[in-house]
Amino acid sequence: MNFSKPKTGANQPVIRKTIVRKVVTPNQSTAGAQRPSGRPDPNRFNQALHRASPKPATSKKPPNPARRALSVSRGVKRKSATPQPALFSSDDEDDSSDIGGSDSDASRKRIKSSVSSVESSGPRRNVISEAAFKDDTIFDFIHGADATSGPNASKFKNPFEDEVFECVELQYPSKGHKERFELKWPKYVSKDDYKPMEDIIETIKTICTWYFPEELVATGLSEETGYDRRFHRAWQRESVDDFIEIVQDFNTILGGLLSDGTLEKELKHKRSLHLDWVRRILDQTYGRTVSPKVETLRAYQNGSDNVYGELMPRLCSEMFHKTKLNHEQVFVDLGSGVGNVVLQAALEIGCESWGIEMMKNPCDLAELQAREFPARARLWGLSAGKVNLLRGDFTDHPGIDEVLRRADVVLVNNQAFTPALNDKLCNKFLDLKEGCQVVSLKPFVPEGHKLAMRNIHSVANQLVQRRFEYFSNSVSWTDVGGHYYIATKDRRPMDAFLKSHGLQ
Repeated sequence: MNFSKPKTGANQPVIRKTIVRKVVTPNQSTAGAQRPSGRPDPNRFNQALHRASPKPATSKKPPNPARRALSVSRGVKRKSATPQPALFSSDDEDDSSDIGGSDSDASRKRIKSSVSSVESSGPRRNVISEAAFKDDTIFDFIHGADATSGPNASKFKNPFEDEVFECVELQYPSKGHKERFELKWPKYVSKDDYKPMEDIIETIKTICTWYFPEELVATGLSEETGYDRRFHRAWQRESVDDFIEIVQDFNTILGGLLSDGTLEKELKHKRSLHLDWVRRILDQTYGRTVSPKVETLRAYQNGSDNVYGELMPRLCSEMFHKTKLNHEQVFVDLGSGVGNVVLQAALEIGCESWGIEMMKNPCDLAELQAREFPARARLWGLSAGKVNLLRGDFTDHPGIDEVLRRADVVLVNNQAFTPALNDKLCNKFLDLKEGCQVVSLKPFVPEGHKLAMRNIHSVANQLVQRRFEYFSNSVSWTDVGGHYYIATKDRRPMDAFLKSHGLQ
């Protein structure tokens, strides 16, 4: 049977198709429709017709940048942009450092980060030492002249090729104390060498900035007639006599401010110390105790746990800010070296400050700094927290465990520690109180760590960790930037896990 053959017959219907051309007359409903580019709209010049036509349902284009700028200059208020969802947690936003952002933001954040203590959190601190302005008892401290004479004299030479060096005394912002300086400079200049004439200049600049009343600050720091400009002229003239005259003139002005109580009044209104202020005092202490023997710090074995490195003051100040350390709390530095961070916390924050170190040479220099530091702070009329430096291994020292139980912030510069030592440190953290914060350069909570039955006994389950960025000038022995970590002791996630599994 052939199914493909078409059927034929008289009753078969026939379908015919006819194409009819119809002219369409434009009206209001079609006036706004899009027409082919080759056939122009005959009503395109009829304004009344176009006004009557409805607006197409298309989104309005935003004005171009020039029009937006013009509207702003004319006082036209623009609609505010829809806020974008946050890409980071609130911790990241609140704890942002002085990195990134616009130029204005960066400058504002740099100023904020250089203020030492955070006034908005914790109790307010008094920075003044009352005894420094009421008691003129003579006390011992290392003068600048002591650092350039005796065994150290061979490291220095007279300025401007003079045959005989001169001495000068500098008044400090405290009652009755002056420091002796020999006007010399080092024979072979390096960053660790003590420079007495530079010390004098920077000290006068710091006193003008933070102790002088407002009307005298502009005079002392003037670019045309201030002390810095006058010292620069003395250098150009190679005149030691001019240098001495400037120091004596400064002593006269500062002595008058001491006598009438102006300096004491200025300090009583301050509640925090600027980082530049803190660094000047720490640099003086370091220059008189550590700098003459700095070569002894290089005697360590590479690849061991006893590798020496220093955290720079700006990074330490940022860490104090992130942890909200205040003067009523306890700070501990495990592996404190020569004690720089311990002294900075005691001065900048005013807190009880502890450090422990096991290497002999750094311990010896740390003890020298600890003896000089209280006298140096009193010279500047400032109060400081109590400094406690221990000698020994922090993994088994009998006295450090009791201190750790009271600690609020613990610093561990574990950049060069072996994994075995980091594990021992984690066991130490079991004794920390709830809310204590551990600051480290390597994390104690591994990346991607999750609480599970297989790691239920890990100390990392009790730590909530945050990561922050630092740069190459933050650590003395590294040439690249990196991250530091703040881990807070918190048992709540661990307790919730145990309860959900019926183990508590």
